[in-house]
Order: sequence, then C-alpha cells, then structure tokens
Amino acid sequence: MERRLAAILATDIVGFAGLVSRDESGTLTRLEHFSRDVIGMQVEANRGRVFKSTGDGFLAEFSSIIEAVNCATGIQRAAALEAHQSETGDFFVLRVGVSVGDVVVRGADLLGEGVNTAARLEAMAEPGGIAVSGEVMAQIRGKVDLTLEDCGHKRLKNTDAPIHVFMTRSGPGRTAGFLDFDDDDLAGTLITGGCLCGAVRYEITAPPISTGYCHCSCCQKFSGSAVNAWAAFPASAVRFTNAEPRCFASSPIAQRGFCAECGASLTYRLLRPRETAYLVMHTSSLDTPENFAPSVHSGIESKLPWFDILDDLPRTRSAESRVLQEAWSSVGLDDPATWGPLARAPDAL
Repeated sequence: MERRLAAILATDIVGFAGLVSRDESGTLTRLEHFSRDVIGMQVEANRGRVFKSTGDGFLAEFSSIIEAVNCATGIQRAAALEAHQSETGDFFVLRVGVSVGDVVVRGADLLGEGVNTAARLEAMAEPGGIAVSGEVMAQIRGKVDLTLEDCGHKRLKNTDAPIHVFMTRSGPGRTAGFLDFDDDDLAGTLITGGCLCGAVRYEITAPPISTGYCHCSCCQKFSGSAVNAWAAFPASAVRFTNAEPRCFASSPIAQRGFCAECGASLTYRLLRPRETAYLVMHTSSLDTPENFAPSVHSGIESKLPWFDILDDLPRTRSAESRVLQEAWSSVGLDDPATWGPLARAPDAL
C-alpha cells in the first residue's frame, strides 16, 4: 500500500436532506453550481484535489496545511457572501473540518486516519464554521488570519483516542457562521488595478481566493523578474473596464495576459484539462498591492540562487502541485522535467 502524509479538508452542507425535500430541483441545481464554482474553484486555486464527493459532502487533499486552511476559510467566505446576497433565503450553510495525518492511497481515493479525523472534525464544527486538529493549529498559528478557540481534547468517536480541537465560534449574523457581511463591508470590497500605461484597467468585486509567490521559469520569463507575486480571484468577479489584455499561450496548458500598448504582465489562467473558474492577477498590477501579501512560495525548483526571501511561508515545487500534475498530464507531459517555457505537447512536435 502507498502511504503519505496529507492535509485533508472535509465539508458538508447542514440540513441538506431537508432542503431537498422542500425543493429538490432547485437545491440540486444550486448544489451543482456550488460544487463547481465554490468548492472546486477554491480547492484548485489552493492547489488541492477533490478526491471524493458524497452528494452534499466533499473531501479534498492538500500538500500544504496552510493552503488547506486558506481553502476552508475561502469556502466559508464564499458561502457567507452568497447567503448575504440571496433574495429568497435559499442558501447553503456548511461545516468544514481540517486535519493532517497519514493516508492510504487507493487509486484516486484516499483512506485512513487523516481522512477519518477530518470528517469527524467537520461534524463537530458549528454551522458556518471550521474545526481543525491541534496538529493543524500548530502549523498555522500566526500564519493564517483565522480566529480559532481552544476547545480542549475531545473524543471524536467512542473508539477514538481524544484529540486537541480548535474551532471558530459563530456570530449572530444571518448566515449563523463566524463570517458575516453587511452593505458597508461589501461597498469596500471593490479592488482595482491595471497596466503601466493605463490602457488596460480592471475591477474585481470579490476577495482573493489565494495569494503567493511563483519562482517557476515560466513566470520568470514572462514577468522579467526573479519572482512573480500573484493573487487569484473568481474569474466571474473580474471585469475589464476598457481595453482587455492581449493573450499569449505561454505553454500547452495556460495563457497569460498583457497590455498590447506597454507590455505590462497582467494575468495567468490555466486552460487544461479545462478552463479554470479563477483568474490569477499579477499583484504588482493591483492599485493596492500592499493589501495582498503572499501566503506561499511555489515553483521553488527554479528559485535563483542569488535571490531569497527570508520568511517561514510554505515552499513547494511545481511537481508537488496536483493541479499542475493534472494539467500537464492532460497534454501528454507527465514528467515534470519536460515542463517549462519551451514545453511542447507530443502531438505538436
């Protein structure tokens, strides 16, 4: 059996059976949208992989604990925002659990202690909330903007040994979760940016899904710098207000956007095996880049030896990203040694 250590996220919709009994067609339609445009997008943008769906529940794995927790927060933030904007009162309230532990690989599925613990933590979380294990808390303390209350050691199941549990606490808001929005909050969420000459300008109406530094050779070549800082947003929330970026196929799996007038680097979007629901913006193109601090280093295999950033953010290689593995494999390039600025799909050679 293949075993590995992984961060596992488990999520479930509160009272889903009751929602289906009241409006089966509407609930299932909303579930399809939610699984694709919220769960799927948040997991992919944080470089994770959904490995199991149980109807209204999802299990995902991550190589980084911080990215798993950022994904959990992003999912709950998106759910709370949809609830605030709902005019009918039909919205989903979720519980999310995050653990780290040993898992057993069985094809595309994962089994074992890490998976079981995440599922039981999810069941313990408050509606609209997040519960994590003590091991997760030890890794994210001081690195993630999330308030978690120490709930002591709890026995998740009668046959289990007790584990240290930390949880968010719900507030009195409409969504009954730890996150809530009012009109003043939403009025201040407009994010703007553009190119050097001003020919391309954009507005973004949703907070970032994830942020980071990328050291990969493709980003180095396109940005002309040692490292590229980025922030990923829901593509549906990005609107170009005048000229749109010119797009360039920088590899068989992605395209990058730039200003046709001044050449400023602006966007990145994966196209394989499908077009992603999120758009990556170069942080330097934002009008207030100081508000979008990176939370991870990726593409670390190409980091230049004379350049370093002395922080304690997680560092990962491109080959460790399951999103990139899936994208490159879809064009016939399974070996990470073949990835890069000059990569060509076998059928294009």
